[in-house]
Amino acid sequence: MPGATIKDCLSSIGVALSSLSSCGSLNEEWSLIKKAYFKKILVVHPDKGGDAKVFREVQASFEVLRKLFDDSAVTSFSDALDQSTSDLYSGSKEDFKGASTPSWEYYAEAAKEVAATYKVETARSNRSRCQKSGSLIEKGAIRIGFMLESGTYGLWVRLECWRVPSKIWLGLPDPVKCRDRKRFEKALLHMNEVSLSGMDDLKAAERKKVVSYVMDKKHWTFDGVAEKVRKKTAASTDTDAAARTPVSSGKSNDLSLVPVKAGKQKFVMPVPGRGAPKGSLAGQTFVLTGLFPEVGGGDGLSLGKDRVKKMITSFGGKVTTSVSSKTDVLVVGKDPGFSKVSTARKSGKTQLLSLHDMKVGLERGSLEGAKAAKPMLVRSFSKGYGRRRGGPNGKALTASKAELAIAMGTKAPALKDKAPATRKRPAAASDSSKRRRLE
Repeated sequence: MPGATIKDCLSSIGVALSSLSSCGSLNEEWSLIKKAYFKKILVVHPDKGGDAKVFREVQASFEVLRKLFDDSAVTSFSDALDQSTSDLYSGSKEDFKGASTPSWEYYAEAAKEVAATYKVETARSNRSRCQKSGSLIEKGAIRIGFMLESGTYGLWVRLECWRVPSKIWLGLPDPVKCRDRKRFEKALLHMNEVSLSGMDDLKAAERKKVVSYVMDKKHWTFDGVAEKVRKKTAASTDTDAAARTPVSSGKSNDLSLVPVKAGKQKFVMPVPGRGAPKGSLAGQTFVLTGLFPEVGGGDGLSLGKDRVKKMITSFGGKVTTSVSSKTDVLVVGKDPGFSKVSTARKSGKTQLLSLHDMKVGLERGSLEGAKAAKPMLVRSFSKGYGRRRGGPNGKALTASKAELAIAMGTKAPALKDKAPATRKRPAAASDSSKRRRLE
């Protein structure tokens, strides 16, 4: 039966198991799976004369693997080849039944990217500026960002100003022929890890707004005419080039991009209720810094952060973007930000924990005791964003030796006094002294 196990799903999309077993992390496995999927889907697509039944099998198999990856339901695909996926596969097949088929051009465009090109989310502050209108985006408003060369999302626009790109609308039903909101929502959710991320993190009311917006064809680029995209695609690439997904070699002029190296042991993400007590982080505030290649997801300076954030919030914790007096824990990944680490060191209140420390604490049901006896040592810091002139802008590059030593953990910081010295108030004058003054 197709899709009965992980091995069957991998076989359907043409993954070579020998290549998969040589991967050093789940993230590397996923990159390989995506590469094989796009290569296969472009060949079997009905637009190119492929068998519609085979196309749906490939589509459903990939959806099963994507869901397992998104939910951190496996620690390694190669170590779970016999895991049953029949229910997930049947559900995926049912979801695709009667759904419109995304065009060949949609897959050709998606195949060119390592990570999702666009991200939808609610603004976390009032500081981002809409690239279309020029005005500030209000906190909580829905915004869409573009993947920058640094590996982070930027160039944000309000939902109301967004021109839905062909990379998105080519994967949607035609609004003229289909007015089923659920089909549009499912199509957008299926784009996660492919062309649009973040839909699954939105609340139901926020998803509804996004769906309503993309169902209006006047918001689409190229006027929603697929033929215009076909001409553009044909002019820029051929079928073979489009079928190849670029894989990062780790050699890049952008110093903020860090290659994922094979680890000795694959990281298993703690899940509430599965060997880790629920709600153990309730009431605590966290900040993330650095890269988390052991959990994968995202790219560049965002590598793994979304998954670590999901892990923390699933246990009841709150994640913010900057270290303050309210920050309980700074979760430190590879090549962390110098400023965040320095601020946490000097606060005297904020714990510095690695992802491994977090895992140990969550499995115990408390972060108390998860911290190592000695201060965490940080051997290297983020080089920041590359500049057109002058090179990278990481603060560690211009810090003094003393500042570096404090941030690295080899020198203790001079902590501020917990309470400032208070001036002694003069004693109240007695009645007799008051009378003497009056006399």
